[in-house]
Amino acid sequence: MGVSRRRIGAVVAAVGALVIAAAPLAAQSAQTDSLLDRASRYIASGRGLRAAFDQVLTNPDTKQVRNSHGEFLQQGPSKFAFRFSDPAGDAIVSDGTAIWVYLPSSARGQALKLPIAQGAQIDLLTQLLTTPRVTYKVTEGPAEDIGGRPVTVVTLTPRAQNAPFVKAMLWIDREDALVRQLEAVELSGLKRRVRFRDIRTDVELSRDALTFVVPPNVKVIDATALMGGLKPPPTP
Repeated sequence: MGVSRRRIGAVVAAVGALVIAAAPLAAQSAQTDSLLDRASRYIASGRGLRAAFDQVLTNPDTKQVRNSHGEFLQQGPSKFAFRFSDPAGDAIVSDGTAIWVYLPSSARGQALKLPIAQGAQIDLLTQLLTTPRVTYKVTEGPAEDIGGRPVTVVTLTPRAQNAPFVKAMLWIDREDALVRQLEAVELSGLKRRVRFRDIRTDVELSRDALTFVVPPNVKVIDATALMGGLKPPPTP
């Protein structure tokens, strides 16, 4: 009887230890969910956001690395603009009905008009922050620091096989739940990393800010009817 009691006591103690060890993990998971929810709600709210951005594209085949910079604007799902200062004049604008890709630095004299459905690789914030815990398997990585801000690193692995990327990562600010950096690996292996700086929230954006005006003598290639038959030129 004494041995049995000791065994029972050992089992109870072991179970208690597991519960105690699991508590911080559960708290971490809840915190991650909360940050994702808050980041998702901001995008869904339609409140304006303005920030500087630095983008790095890495091609695994050629080992080529391309850097670009500019201003980013967002107001709700599928309404955003990347206006580049380097390469100067390049722009990617989504007005909510179509995505315009205008890259005179690499495709002079033309602008590509894409349907929203074809722009998943470009409209990453909308893709990643629309029902993220339903669309992706969410795992939390190590805590980091970006520009003096503590962030939680969250990896999103698509549940669907037809997703436009293999995996993505979000660096979410622990205080204001803003995305300070994102990274996505496309099916081709191309890795896109975008860091946001000087973020301003709840800003009023003019209609022109999220509208693309076709420059003179620029040919519009409308891919709306093609639905996948035409690939956009490389993003700067």
